[in-house]
Amino acid sequence: MKAFEKITFCLLSLILATGCDFLDREISANYHEKEVFVNYERMFKAGTGMYTFMFYHFGFNRVGSAMLAAACDEADHANKNSTIHQFNEGVWTSTSNPEDCWSHFYQAIRSTNLFLRETENYKELLLRDLTIESNRQEYELQTRDIAWMRAEARFLRAFYHFELVKRYGGVPIMTKVIDDEAELAKITRDDFDRCIDFIVGECDEIQLLLKDTWVGYDDNTWVGRASGPAAMALKSRALLYAASKLHNPDNDKEKWYEAAKAAHDVIALGKYSLSSDYKGLFLLGEGAESRSPEVIFAVQGWNDNSYEKANYPIGYDQGGLNCTCPSQNLVDAYEMKATGKNIWEMGSGYDPANPYAGRDPRLAMSILVNNTSFKGRPVECWVGGIDGYGRENATTTGYYIRKYVNENLDLTQNQTSVHAWILFRYAEILLNYAEALNEYLGPESKGEFTMTAKAAVDAVRTRVGVGLPILPPGLTQDEMRARIYNERRVELAFEEHRFFDVRRWKIAEQTENEPIMGMRISKEGDGSFSYRAVMQEDRVFRDYMYLYPIPEAEVHKGAIEQNPGW
Repeated sequence: MKAFEKITFCLLSLILATGCDFLDREISANYHEKEVFVNYERMFKAGTGMYTFMFYHFGFNRVGSAMLAAACDEADHANKNSTIHQFNEGVWTSTSNPEDCWSHFYQAIRSTNLFLRETENYKELLLRDLTIESNRQEYELQTRDIAWMRAEARFLRAFYHFELVKRYGGVPIMTKVIDDEAELAKITRDDFDRCIDFIVGECDEIQLLLKDTWVGYDDNTWVGRASGPAAMALKSRALLYAASKLHNPDNDKEKWYEAAKAAHDVIALGKYSLSSDYKGLFLLGEGAESRSPEVIFAVQGWNDNSYEKANYPIGYDQGGLNCTCPSQNLVDAYEMKATGKNIWEMGSGYDPANPYAGRDPRLAMSILVNNTSFKGRPVECWVGGIDGYGRENATTTGYYIRKYVNENLDLTQNQTSVHAWILFRYAEILLNYAEALNEYLGPESKGEFTMTAKAAVDAVRTRVGVGLPILPPGLTQDEMRARIYNERRVELAFEEHRFFDVRRWKIAEQTENEPIMGMRISKEGDGSFSYRAVMQEDRVFRDYMYLYPIPEAEVHKGAIEQNPGW
């Protein structure tokens, strides 16, 4: 494991709040001032500790041992005792939210504010240890490193604020460590637009203060730290959310312009391109940003096999212990490769008797379907098959997830591999741009920019290894919107976009109230298969569920107002 991954946990107890909500402020032994921020080494380790909150929140099987995909129309979760089902049954509350992360991210924000406060005079602090002229070069290198880390602290603070905002709406913006009880009791929520302005302003200010890339620097030791392009990508995503219907009900076109411009700024860097290996993109492991031209920013390093143990088909040794099962709803979204048409369209070429043939190649790269070769044998998703419906912990939908799964592990030998969770990648930026520009100018006008919305979508569709046809010319804005929605759905499947996309688009009352569908597969006497779509699970979504509830404990403190309906 690289040095950056090793030391993100170092000195963590010295800089983090230990309580259960963001107003708890105790620091272990109060030695953050006396013993941590006194020299370069400890300062630097404290800075890397700010990243630790990413390790604990982003990744695999993190909500009731399920992927967040199982809380939207992407998937079901086989373990019916998982807390993820509270989302699906509509029984989550302000005291029982399966993904309540209010405290987590405010503790994360506190760690960044503490680092910024205690390193404000970092040049003077470092000079105490380097007082002779022969150490001038080392002093300059150390001050440069801490300056970078301070910019990273601001990036992380903005990023953690955004993670709150996309769930809760407007939240209190915290830019300093507050210890006074009376002041804490008066903290109120900033509105959504103010929060976005803060996030975007921070990204603009720190973009050039951050290192441009960590790839190739010091033998890639520090890959995984925030860069200038990562700040630009965060700005793109934040402005896209701000322009979307949930937060822009009057459809202010200027917001769409700003979102399009932010995404185009990333494209115009010319630093990133689409990977030619879509499947391998999610198996990059350690140092993901140095291994693919598509990855802008990723959480580095889980060296384990828990994801494979959960999601290998049940018939494989030690597999299927807690699987997230892709839905028929999602499978149906993958087009026919030859025609580029939805499977329900006239002339698509879809064959119900052979439903997976000739489909968008990303289907087979993301989802294990019946009779696919996997680890030396065909997957038996048919009823009565080794991996089929009806077995304990087997797929509930007729499908297993393939994205992120390392198929080369021998779980009987407890083999492991390093996993990375990509937070920003170039395909998302292209789709952000396409969505924003389509809403601003329509499908085939580019205005001041260098490509149309259609061209951006076509780039994703025609990437090497996928090779779908380009979209037909002459699409209306509404038709292009539908194609963009579907392109995001399949391109970004299982990456924690769909759950939030249907909310920001304000279509969750339709998509999340539709039943989750599965495929019941029968093996016939001649060895052929028959396929029948079935309802797997009813889902419940109410209009107030577009935003998370503020935790009741925070509301009871008096100054923070609850979201409507909760």
